[in-house]
Amino acid sequence: MEKNFIVTKISHIIMVGEEEYPEKKTSFSHNLKHHELIFALSGRASVFFNGEVLETEKGTVRFLPAGATEQYEVVRQENGACIDIFFDTDVPISEKAFVLKVGQSEKLESLFKKAFALWASKDEGYYFECISLLYRIFSELQKQSYVPIEHAEKITPAVGLIREYFLTKEIRISELCDACGISESYLKRLFREKYGVSPKQYIIQLKINHACELLRLGRYTVTQVAELCNFSDVYFFSRQFKAYMGVTPTQFVQKYKSSK
Repeated sequence: MEKNFIVTKISHIIMVGEEEYPEKKTSFSHNLKHHELIFALSGRASVFFNGEVLETEKGTVRFLPAGATEQYEVVRQENGACIDIFFDTDVPISEKAFVLKVGQSEKLESLFKKAFALWASKDEGYYFECISLLYRIFSELQKQSYVPIEHAEKITPAVGLIREYFLTKEIRISELCDACGISESYLKRLFREKYGVSPKQYIIQLKINHACELLRLGRYTVTQVAELCNFSDVYFFSRQFKAYMGVTPTQFVQKYKSSK
């Protein structure tokens, strides 16, 4: 992938729900007018694109280059949802399509969701904020490749603890330090090195990401989602949600519905 390029335009940003392509196989015959960067929120599929076979699943990022498409088929093993950013650059990023397996992808997922929410809102300045978020997404994709494996492994016990209990109890930093056998300052440094956020912010990101999935289902009130995501109260939840997503939970639901 080309490392130095300028995003010259974002054409649009969409969220595709799990129910929008119920069939197991979909064939697309049109040429791509723009590059596409697609974050898989859920599901599992094999994508056949111009001779390449791209295996996608939750947490993967798929790049499709603009231009002629001799072949573009999606075969789903499990229906899923995704966010798709359509954009142009001053130089080609890659002549071939590819998939990046980004592993612990909560920060990237949050950036994609925030970009979608801003694009759907059309609030003052939304376009330039979306450009900024797309640059941050590419920055994160590059940074994840440079984190030393041995550093990431040191916080694996903490990440496991967080993922197991973030919806059921308040997790203390001291618990995470004990699980990893390292100091608080070192724990925070490794989290920032790997995820770009502190352990507390990482936990909040997980909760907000889970909240987005629940809100998108349309089965729960905002208060119920706050409770299901283990927030102390709905007001704190709403403030944190807006800080991460750029819109309130209610606005997110309205924008998601209007974009379908």
